[in-house]
Amino acid sequence: MEKARKKGGSRVKRERRFRTGIWMAASLAMLWAASVCAADGVPVGFVVPLTNSSADIGKQIKLGATLAADEINRTGGLSSLGGAPLKLIFADSETNPSIGYSETERLILREQVSVLCGAYNSQITFPAIKVAERYKTPWVVNSAAMDEITEQGFKYIFRPCNSALFDAKEQFDAIEHFSRETGKKPRTVGLVYQSTDWGHAQAKNIRRLAVERGYFLIVDKAHPDKQLDFSPILAQVRERNPDLLIVALYTDDHVRFSKAMMKERIDVPFGIHSIGAGSEDPLFYQSAPRASVDYMFVQEDWPADRSALREKILGLNQKFKDGLGSSINAYGAQGYSNVWLIHDALNRSGSNDREKIRNALAKTDITAGPALVTGYQRITFDPKGQNAHAHGVVSQNQKGDRIPLWPQDNRPQGAKPVWPVPSWDQR
Repeated sequence: MEKARKKGGSRVKRERRFRTGIWMAASLAMLWAASVCAADGVPVGFVVPLTNSSADIGKQIKLGATLAADEINRTGGLSSLGGAPLKLIFADSETNPSIGYSETERLILREQVSVLCGAYNSQITFPAIKVAERYKTPWVVNSAAMDEITEQGFKYIFRPCNSALFDAKEQFDAIEHFSRETGKKPRTVGLVYQSTDWGHAQAKNIRRLAVERGYFLIVDKAHPDKQLDFSPILAQVRERNPDLLIVALYTDDHVRFSKAMMKERIDVPFGIHSIGAGSEDPLFYQSAPRASVDYMFVQEDWPADRSALREKILGLNQKFKDGLGSSINAYGAQGYSNVWLIHDALNRSGSNDREKIRNALAKTDITAGPALVTGYQRITFDPKGQNAHAHGVVSQNQKGDRIPLWPQDNRPQGAKPVWPVPSWDQR
């Protein structure tokens, strides 16, 4: 009996020593990881278009992200990782899906990034996130709105910004608000959209909501990406004469379309309503004559409910003017916001381990601070990875200024929509 007790006691002691050894090894591993992070920084990969047709928007995203990382690193880095800095690694998608795909793989396998962000264009983002999902690397979506991005059951993909469905609902909510406000309501709708993943995603939602809300869709035309000639589309718009026209076009095509509408002097009584993208790009306003975009409505994630961070935004805006020669826009704000979002997840995870970062992102609940510079009041992710609190604003270009008009809370005092819009002969 005594021998049995001694054997039992020895076994308990061995188990205690074993557990203590495991705990010490784990602690040392954590300390080693923190020391490595503190020395080398935590690598964060960005896939963005820095050349070709979407380059100006990619540069906005890059500058916003860089400014956020500089602020974080200057003020102590990642506190839970021994003050480790963020190390941003940018990859140029070249506005090309196959290059975006291969660059994502390079960032994961060669650069060993802990988390990814990107990639603006939906047709680049969608294949790239499949790579991230396969390698179990968390990805924070920057700007890409295609609904399917968060409809595939992916576990490592998180989108803080609007989906295409959110965009479409906001378009019609604003149209109906202006109709009630003025007592003048359009009945027929035209739709012109980019023949890309993003454009088709927007068109699908516009079609459905137009029917649900009692409008007649009488023009529904896809424009081949980068095709120069808008003549067939313009001919149909002129012939069918919709009360308003919803467009979803990237920058170059939006410039060509706007110039062509002005040249042909095609009147649309309740105006052109643009779903972000090209109409949010500073290059668009530098390239299209002001008269061609006057009275156009723009749905975007920016500016929105931004009074609480007004001083922060004014400071950022000056840095964007100094760095790029243009004011901050939705994409620059999202680049800035997403780095702060990643910083929050890294700090809570206390690790550069991808799985732990993924779990921290899934539990995100941000209600204050610079991550909300985009205007959202909150960032949380539903089981699909979509931020249900994302929202935008609808503005109207009036005499060279973009005036926020919807939601009503965003509207400057005394501002009103020009509804209907003047014909070309009256401008």
